[in-house]
Amino acid sequence: MNSRDDSESNETTETRFELDELIALNEEMISLVQAGIPLELGLREMGNELPDRLGKISTRLANKMERGSSLAEAMETEGSRLPKVYRVIVEAGIKSGKLTVALEEMSNYAWELFHLRRQIGMAMVYPLIVFSLAYGLFLVFLIEMLARFNVAYNVFRLGEPGPLQFLNTLESTMVYWGLVPPLLLFVFVILWMRTGSSQLLNFKGTSRLIGWVPGVQKIANYYRYGNFSELMSLLIQQNIPFAESIVLAAEATGDDQLVKSANLMAERHLSSQFETGDTTKEYGWPPLLTWLLTTKNHQGELSLALKNAADMYRRKATHYTRWFRVLFPIFTGTIIGGGAVLCYSLVLFLPFSDMLKQLANP
Repeated sequence: MNSRDDSESNETTETRFELDELIALNEEMISLVQAGIPLELGLREMGNELPDRLGKISTRLANKMERGSSLAEAMETEGSRLPKVYRVIVEAGIKSGKLTVALEEMSNYAWELFHLRRQIGMAMVYPLIVFSLAYGLFLVFLIEMLARFNVAYNVFRLGEPGPLQFLNTLESTMVYWGLVPPLLLFVFVILWMRTGSSQLLNFKGTSRLIGWVPGVQKIANYYRYGNFSELMSLLIQQNIPFAESIVLAAEATGDDQLVKSANLMAERHLSSQFETGDTTKEYGWPPLLTWLLTTKNHQGELSLALKNAADMYRRKATHYTRWFRVLFPIFTGTIIGGGAVLCYSLVLFLPFSDMLKQLANP
């Protein structure tokens, strides 16, 4: 690598790719490969057409490939400007001789995460609007209605119940906590806007927020296992050694736990260590995938079995995705929106019902 490459690779600025930008770059790469256009020429043309960030990266990749670097080497010199998981997928695709297949699998996974994130965001809009309105009305209640309740209790000489005492305490300390919920909501919105980066591929950084949504990790895991199985099947078809194949396929998923387990299995394979029921549990993989990798020793047989497993995991991911898109809006509407309305109703109902009970007593 010459000094120019060194200077480019040592830039301190780190590109924060949006997921849709990475998908756009990947789709362009797929089109170039399928059309049989030399990548260096296609990437240079892409550099003139794509927006600033993508255009600059495409141009740099074209320059490096014109100077003799392979696509994988050119991407490696980009360092943090390109997500590591994407660089590894390209390397795995090149080694397997099926670059288009590897890129298409990455695009499918990225699109599913992109749509899931958008679905989650849309499902949260209505409940958050309801919460905001309920919170605003609650503050109005503390400022306006609570004083009228206190006057009514004094006029009728009624004892102050626990709920009314609690509300009076909240009213007297409103200056300390009143802005906290709006600030938390504002911070949440800012963080949510940042979850659309390429870090969503492995749920790191601010994208962890989406990983915390119930059901999302399960869907993502099935897609990861499907992509892992597909890539490893392709690598084994090209007679890439088992240990190298499993580590490379795991790194292409971007999942730290999967990479750790793959390295452990690779070490045991290289040392010819016999697998037992207890040792296979250490990997934390689905039983079928663990069984295939520890018992199918023939390359061709393992490749076909992994291909079938990949199809199965993707079908499962698609099935859970459909259910998630139906149930999640109902869940958020019930928990957030319904909970806010219920709490606001109780704030109004409890002091009023207690007043009626005291008035009804002889």
